[in-house]
Amino acid sequence: MNVTILIPSYEPEMRLVGYVDDLASRGFERIVVVDDGSGESYREIFDRLRERPFCTVLHHDVNKGKGAALKTGYAYIHEHQSDAVGVVTADADGQHSPDDCVRMAEALVKDRDSVIIGTRDFSLGKVPFRSWIGNRWSSFTFALVLGRWLPDTQTGLRAFPMSLLPLQMSVQGDRYEYEMGVLMTMVRKGISLKTLPIRTIYENGNSCSHFNPLKDTIRINRLVLADFIRFAGVSIASFLLDQSLAWGFAVALRALGVTTTGVIWASGFAARLLSSVFNFSLNRSFVFRSDCGIGASAWRYSLLCVIVIVLSNAGVTALSFVGVPRGLAKFVCDVLLYFAGYRIQSRFIFKHSQ
Repeated sequence: MNVTILIPSYEPEMRLVGYVDDLASRGFERIVVVDDGSGESYREIFDRLRERPFCTVLHHDVNKGKGAALKTGYAYIHEHQSDAVGVVTADADGQHSPDDCVRMAEALVKDRDSVIIGTRDFSLGKVPFRSWIGNRWSSFTFALVLGRWLPDTQTGLRAFPMSLLPLQMSVQGDRYEYEMGVLMTMVRKGISLKTLPIRTIYENGNSCSHFNPLKDTIRINRLVLADFIRFAGVSIASFLLDQSLAWGFAVALRALGVTTTGVIWASGFAARLLSSVFNFSLNRSFVFRSDCGIGASAWRYSLLCVIVIVLSNAGVTALSFVGVPRGLAKFVCDVLLYFAGYRIQSRFIFKHSQ
């Protein structure tokens, strides 16, 4: 298998040497290890790895984070091993078995257009509770915001085709949140993501991991929710603008002697038109930072607005028919359509070109 193994490493245990040897014994001829500023105390470990002809050791003078270490490895592989089919990333803390690395590489060789995600079993009792709660919450927020359920969003065992390395090097983030950013980028660009079950290994409660369950989980979920928070902020601003414009137009029209019916229709239409343009512009440039053409995005956005209005009215009518109070029915329908609208805008209207 012409697949490179990439292992980011910070203050590893000596068993990393044996782990790399196990990978080599299973047919991996090129292994790249990134020393992410581990320090002088860990020099012996990396010196031993340098002695292996199949292992390349890259070095950071200071600890920069797992994301930065991965990007350093990707850059090296892209420049010096461009003939490889792709890359399998694995952690240095013993969580990923060599056999699972082989299975990931085999899956990549068979499907060179997809990203393969190693998925652990997060049934209660099989993992430490702090890991369980963090992973379940991350998967939930990922599905809520991006509309795609991934059972294990924090796994470090992943396989990428060589063609995607430049894209991965462009993803922002230097620490654990980087890996979530990669998944978000893949989903938004419509790149195929496939999962592969792997062993669930937590030795000694995963005590050797440098992952901080509270701080790093907050950082990861802040990244996932960032666009949605901006989306909600723009929605609130658009609503306030709509109400302010409607009031201002109504005052002006009454001063001109327009009838009450005419005031309601004209002020409401003009306010909604301008607030929709405002909402569209900020969603495109500020929330989703889309590089698609304005024309294509504008007509899709307009069509979505019409569909949302029709579905909202239809939903309220249907729920009211079965006895749901009209106020509650409208609230339920509008909330569901709001989240659906966010996903549609993210995935289709303001999607990024590949």
